[in-house]
Amino acid sequence: MRQFDVYLNPSVRSREGAPYLVVLQSHFLAATPTTVVARMLIDDDRSAYSEASVKAVFGGEPYVLSTLELAGIEASSLGRRSGAVNDYDYEIWRALDRLFTGF
Repeated sequence: MRQFDVYLNPSVRSREGAPYLVVLQSHFLAATPTTVVARMLIDDDRSAYSEASVKAVFGGEPYVLSTLELAGIEASSLGRRSGAVNDYDYEIWRALDRLFTGF
């Protein structure tokens, strides 16, 4: 499991609006049983977007990566990797900076 890997949301209840989760935690902390993730919301022009969010295309579909919705979950609950959003690393770091520092 590496930073910015994308996994199918294991929560059936919330998967309709947020089908994927993105790993934000560094892979250097792989020995921990949990990992920090953010939800990828379907970008339907109604999804919550802020300066702490990132618009990203994944699998040819538009999403909003919401860093406002961070969570720690059991890494073992993520299942199989669906892909990665490494191409948006700069935008993700900027969104996290805005979230934690305001800049």
